[in-house]
Amino acid sequence: MAAAFYYIIFNPAAGSGNAVDTLKAVRKVMNDRAIEYEVRVSRYSGHTVQLAKQIGSFNDHPGAVVLVIGGDGTLNQTITGLKMTRQADLPVGYIPAGSGNDFARGIGLPDDPMQALECVLSAEKPLVLDVGQYTEQTHQESGYFVNNVGIGYDGNTIAHSSHSQIKTFLNRFHLGKLSYFVTAVIVFFAQKPFTVIVYDQQGRMEIIQNAFLVDATNHPYFGGGIRFMPGAVPTDGLLDLVVAEHPNWVAFLFYLIQMIRGKAHKYERVHYFKGTHLRLETAELEQGQMDGEEMGTRPFELEFTVAKQNFWFNLPTKN
Repeated sequence: MAAAFYYIIFNPAAGSGNAVDTLKAVRKVMNDRAIEYEVRVSRYSGHTVQLAKQIGSFNDHPGAVVLVIGGDGTLNQTITGLKMTRQADLPVGYIPAGSGNDFARGIGLPDDPMQALECVLSAEKPLVLDVGQYTEQTHQESGYFVNNVGIGYDGNTIAHSSHSQIKTFLNRFHLGKLSYFVTAVIVFFAQKPFTVIVYDQQGRMEIIQNAFLVDATNHPYFGGGIRFMPGAVPTDGLLDLVVAEHPNWVAFLFYLIQMIRGKAHKYERVHYFKGTHLRLETAELEQGQMDGEEMGTRPFELEFTVAKQNFWFNLPTKN
């Protein structure tokens, strides 16, 4: 059965403003097809969570779908807000309009907004996918992630990229994905090695003293298209965790090439964990990121588990 009503959550800042054109195109299609909807505009950091909470708390439309037009951070906040309500099972549609769009890439949803819209409008039942769930003890935080949580190099790169004029400039030419690569090279020389302790699903402890990048992920991609974890899939009920040791600059370039090729996890200085429940600790102050949003600097104590989320789109059949 087709959706009866769409709550559109729209982030006008996504893609440095490129999402505005996407909303106009989406509204035209929905108006032409006489599809009922209303638009809720996310106006500041954290506003999307509040909008999703309002929808999940007060929705009275049978067959309603929450349709997100924005980046991965907007999608993250929508799911987080819905999970706090009595209608946490409301399905979420997604039209990627951010800079990286790793979630769409990771599940096989078209990156083109109009193609993604057709996937949403043609759906007749929810599609259940995994999302990550985390608890951070240092700051007593908890939440969900659709892509990944990164500490160290990954978090540092996101922090620098978020405040960089390079990202804004490249987004104007629809080249926002390149901003991560440019910033990644710059940040490499500033990131220091640190110690991380990982506890796997059986509770076994592994101490890695020369960590450079730590990333818990729900699918293969991060950083706007780097296929770092080819074996990670959002349908197996498991999360993947990678810890890469600090390389010299020659090894860094080698790792970067291998990450793009999707083979970085095959090297001995890259440690790989998989399970329904994983835990890690860091002693040093490190930058963190969640779905491309800054988590700040702190010593981290994180637990990861798997949650389920109803989505509303048909994924294209792979040839």
